[in-house]
Amino acid sequence: MFPIRPVIIDEPFRKWGIDFIGALNPQLSAGHSYILTVMDYFTKWVEAILVKHATSE
Repeated sequence: MFPIRPVIIDEPFRKWGIDFIGALNPQLSAGHSYILTVMDYFTKWVEAILVKHATSE
């Protein structure tokens, strides 16, 4: 295993964490089954986007 090291970021929007959550059952509103989340490591800004299909398109 790799050792855990602190993530040092010196300015906003330089490094992002991204996660794709799903498939959710039951589906969310309007048939959304997935949630795409992104977070800026410096500012801790979080966005969550509802997604209907898990495709690369």
